[in-house]
Amino acid sequence: MLSRNRLLLFAVFLACSVAAFAKPTEGTLRFNLYRGYLVVVRGSAGPVKGLNFLLDTGTNPTMLDVGLAAKLHLDRTPANVRVVGGNVQAERAVAPKLALGPVEKMNVPVFVADLSFFQQALPVPIDGVIGLDTLGDNPFLIDYDSREIHFGAFPVMPNSISLGEAGGLAVVSAEVNNIPRRLLVDTGASALTLFAPSDGGAKNVKVSQPIGTFVHKDVTLHSLRLGTTDFGREQASVVTGEWQGYAFDGLVSPAMLGMRKVSFDLGRGVMGFSL
Repeated sequence: MLSRNRLLLFAVFLACSVAAFAKPTEGTLRFNLYRGYLVVVRGSAGPVKGLNFLLDTGTNPTMLDVGLAAKLHLDRTPANVRVVGGNVQAERAVAPKLALGPVEKMNVPVFVADLSFFQQALPVPIDGVIGLDTLGDNPFLIDYDSREIHFGAFPVMPNSISLGEAGGLAVVSAEVNNIPRRLLVDTGASALTLFAPSDGGAKNVKVSQPIGTFVHKDVTLHSLRLGTTDFGREQASVVTGEWQGYAFDGLVSPAMLGMRKVSFDLGRGVMGFSL
């Protein structure tokens, strides 16, 4: 199930190295939307064009598939990647250039891993997962209705919340069942996910995925609040395992909460959204 495979990629890949854009980025990039929340754009890596990249604010650093890394003849070194449930083996490399729409970035540190599991759930192969290290240097807005990403200045959003950073990842403060929590804003997540013991007799489900196995419980929250916006009762998955030590308490998916537009401005520390 892709929603569970996703937990590989909230990429927790807490090692982060951010290079600066040469100049402010402005422009629009169209995307395809799969399963109501997965944003896939076209781009290039080095001389290789026509690639499919998953845009994922829950990933840092960017990841490339092993097949693409081989085409680019990247020098790779072994690395451990921390995921929910433990560590997995991957590789580090430097991509000479990544380009998608108006965004171009040179000498991008990346992880290299086998991303073929996406083919189980998507009609297109995924050549890479683009994270905030590639996108977050400039403000951008994801419009799920028009299926466009806008870089640069954008209108003030109806709702806004302070946006923090943890290991190069975007984190917001929330109230979950009236308890303060810090949640990673993860456009690649299919559901609200919490790293904490659950209450009640929810059924344990053990789920296997290509890079690990973890246990979760499905629960119904009494309330979820982001800033001044009350989302009311929400379904969530509670993950047990090696979650201690993260700088956040779970993942929140903008699209699956019904956000039609969501903007990220890491420089100003603001996330905006409309419902």
